[in-house]
Amino acid sequence: MSESPSGVPAHADASASQPADIDPRRFAAAFQQFLETTALLAGEEGRERFPAVLGEHLGVSPRSLDPVRQEFPDWRWADVDAALDSLAVLQDLRGVLPSDEASGLSDLLTNQYGSYELGAVERTAVPVGPGTVRHVATNALRLFEVDGTPVVVFATRSHPHMGGGDGGAIVVEVLCPDERMARSVLADVDAHVRENSVLRGQVVSFVDGGFDSDSVGIEFHARPRVRAEDLILPEGARERVEAAVLGMSANAAELRAVGQHLSRGVLLYGPPGTGKTHTVRYLLSQSPDTTAILLQGEALSRIRQAAATAKSLGRAIIVLEDADLIAADRDFSEGERSVLFDVLDILDGLDEDADIAFLLTTNRVDVLEEALALRPGRIDLAVEVPLPARALRERLFARYARELPVTPAGIAAAAEASAGTTGSFAKEAVRRAVLDALAANAEADDARLLTAVHALMSEAAELRQAMGRDALQAEDGEFPDEEDLFAPDEEPDDEEFDDGQDEPGWDAGGPDDGGGRVPDEAPAGGEDPFEDGLSGEDLLAMDEEDD
Repeated sequence: MSESPSGVPAHADASASQPADIDPRRFAAAFQQFLETTALLAGEEGRERFPAVLGEHLGVSPRSLDPVRQEFPDWRWADVDAALDSLAVLQDLRGVLPSDEASGLSDLLTNQYGSYELGAVERTAVPVGPGTVRHVATNALRLFEVDGTPVVVFATRSHPHMGGGDGGAIVVEVLCPDERMARSVLADVDAHVRENSVLRGQVVSFVDGGFDSDSVGIEFHARPRVRAEDLILPEGARERVEAAVLGMSANAAELRAVGQHLSRGVLLYGPPGTGKTHTVRYLLSQSPDTTAILLQGEALSRIRQAAATAKSLGRAIIVLEDADLIAADRDFSEGERSVLFDVLDILDGLDEDADIAFLLTTNRVDVLEEALALRPGRIDLAVEVPLPARALRERLFARYARELPVTPAGIAAAAEASAGTTGSFAKEAVRRAVLDALAANAEADDARLLTAVHALMSEAAELRQAMGRDALQAEDGEFPDEEDLFAPDEEPDDEEFDDGQDEPGWDAGGPDDGGGRVPDEAPAGGEDPFEDGLSGEDLLAMDEEDD
């Protein structure tokens, strides 16, 4: 062991030199105060940067002024940015860095640790139409004058953890020595957002922000182009729907003059693949100046945002695809009930002069709540879109095969052989005939069309038989072995067991009157074999191929 010059062991000398009365807690508190003081002194220049810049523009200390503020939905960035640009021709834009972190002007003026700096303005591409974007300034301080009065505006996105509400919001703050001027500027922003929205006259859908996110996005779609002659419906169905959805808008002024309400609900119901979605696309194509908001799947829960947006735009159609998913019987889960109640409340609570049409589609009208389907003021018109009878099937085959060398006799034979099928069956049969013809380097003539029809009908019959056997085995408590279901070394395909949503059975036979209400010969089996994979109906895809 080493010794100090005095002859005392080194460790003993160090121990003797430590004060015996040090309080660790007091030392930690003093050290923390030292660190905070150091940080404050180091960031003093940064803290004063924003007050100096804004004070020079405003002519007074910005800390002596109270900003006025308003929030907008976070998917309206393009509208807000356009409104801010319209406030003055000459504006001095200063970027705030790091971007998308400051909660507002108060945060910038405090700048406690000098973490915010002035820098470049960042612009983000935001969709404003199908295939078009606007480059939005998302971190800009705007310095300008209105009638000689200096104004500062700051717009930023407030996240939920910052108190911005569900999914965050765009917060616009105005700072001005004249408070009335500040409020006037904010009112101008609000008016511009409502009156000049990029959503006006567009076809849009609400899109969830992603996994574990409450944010909402907007997706733009090209307006479909569907002619009246391309819409194959039972006699009178198109005219009734068109009068309810479009006719009221065309006569809005006259209806308002005599005190009649404009808001209405229209329900299209029937088996999958019969033309409900195609009918919706036709209505959208015939209303080019009307905003259309599409809600499908998870986006159905955004009904309140859609209704508020539609109301602000004046004339709109809100489409709820597969309404049975949210308007089922009240015995379902609380999540489904809450959306159902939202729909009922909105349909009942709209202003009478709101020119908004709610257009609902469903494959399962039997599970819709009676109050939604029948009560006046909620659903004003319910129209069945049934399986097509022979006369309508002929029109469908003629429509899809109009570019092929198929004769009227071939069309009639295909329609006769496809009794009980949906409208989308004709489309698939024509496609199958074309593929077979290409493979054989031949023409898709009458014979190939009829062969394709028979093949699809045969495949459907085999599927029904297999499903019937499985159902009987399930009732007896016996299920097929895994070896019988899958080839050796082949893993089960999860999608094969995804039953999806139960659909209503086919209507039983009846006379073929050509009106399209009841199929002339419905295949036995009870379920529509074409509902999965052959319907070809996807509202958001906006497939123009049929037009």
